[in-house]
Amino acid sequence: MNLLVRSLWISAIAFLFASCGEPEKARPASIRSNRARVGGEFDQAGTVTLYPGESCASQVVFIFHAGSGSISLAAPWRESQILKDAVHSHRRIRVVGKWRRGRTPDCSYVEATQVETIQKSFW
Repeated sequence: MNLLVRSLWISAIAFLFASCGEPEKARPASIRSNRARVGGEFDQAGTVTLYPGESCASQVVFIFHAGSGSISLAAPWRESQILKDAVHSHRRIRVVGKWRRGRTPDCSYVEATQVETIQKSFW
């Protein structure tokens, strides 16, 4: 009986230590492309979602999804409001902006200067 209690305690303590580990950090979703020239122009249409974790640049809050892949996206307050509405309503948007460099050399993102929702046509 004493051996059974002791092995249960050891198992409980081992489980407790194993559950204290940190979860794996989210990987940056920014695109790593040769086309992402810092300071270059950006103009594309697509959809947007909220950034799932810690990004490579503090300004990045959204992920822009287009045919070319996923791109980290930062925006000023006014444009952020339009982007938040697009996230919640699942609408397509058009983003115009400039490529910027993040904290690490392999991190680039788009700083949005103009955002507009794309209206669906009935014809």
